Amino acid sequence: MSEYDEVVASFNLERLDDNRFRSRSPQFGWRRIYGGLLLSHGLRAAQLTIDDASRNPHSLHGYFLRPGIIDEPIELQVERLLDGRSIANRRVTMIQNGKPVFCLQASFRKPGPGLVHHPEMPDADPPEGLPDEAKIAERYASVLPDRAQTYLAREKVFELRPVDDHLFVHPDPEIPRSSLTWARLRATRQPSAELSWILLAYLSDMTVLNGSLHPHGRNFFDADITMASLDHSLWMHNPPDLSDWLLMSHEAMGNEAGMGLGRISIFNRTGTLTASVVQQGYIRPSSDD
Repeated sequence: MSEYDEVVASFNLERLDDNRFRSRSPQFGWRRIYGGLLLSHGLRAAQLTIDDASRNPHSLHGYFLRPGIIDEPIELQVERLLDGRSIANRRVTMIQNGKPVFCLQASFRKPGPGLVHHPEMPDADPPEGLPDEAKIAERYASVLPDRAQTYLAREKVFELRPVDDHLFVHPDPEIPRSSLTWARLRATRQPSAELSWILLAYLSDMTVLNGSLHPHGRNFFDADITMASLDHSLWMHNPPDLSDWLLMSHEAMGNEAGMGLGRISIFNRTGTLTASVVQQGYIRPSSDD
């Protein structure tokens, strides 16, 4: 079974009652549960309590409280905060061993007409001519640690093709504090609209803080860097087209007092803004601990 199939299977939460669910994490050799999996499971639990199928998620805000343990289940408790005429709101608390590990609040709405504008998609080399992660691992094998090569070579849920692959190993502190990465779902068929939102949440946690290291000439493969996501916001503007590549435009918004702040704008390949992501995390040299 592919990693994509295992992750999608994990979205089939076990229902304990109307407002409680149980989830389990796939086993990929991670030290802790990937933050995007917590986001997607939390959103899925909230989604399962929305009775009106015409309501789509438009925003979520979450806090990572404790590291999730890979091989133990998580209970998800959903609070139905609002069921209005156009907006529904849910709070989800994810509990492991009697303690909350993640909490999320999500809002759903019925789509409707309104004023439309969004930033233009940045110019980027097309993904077809760029190396994938496995080729990047081969290209920089002499300088990448073994764990980095293993991670890059793995066929993950989303294939990533950075426009500037040297940022994986030799970030230039003088470059602008932004970078571009193409992402494509590893699936043989387009997922349902309902599943697409969940997969977008899964993607939204990938690489968001990495740009905070580039202005310092560092990258997230450096063994002496400690990183941990603390809070995460995702605004979903338009349905993601997961049948094609998405462009992720990263911006390092700033680092201060051991904290990094990153932002990603995600575009469909046609140029439509799909989502906006902002995340803050703990990010500093391990020697400072």
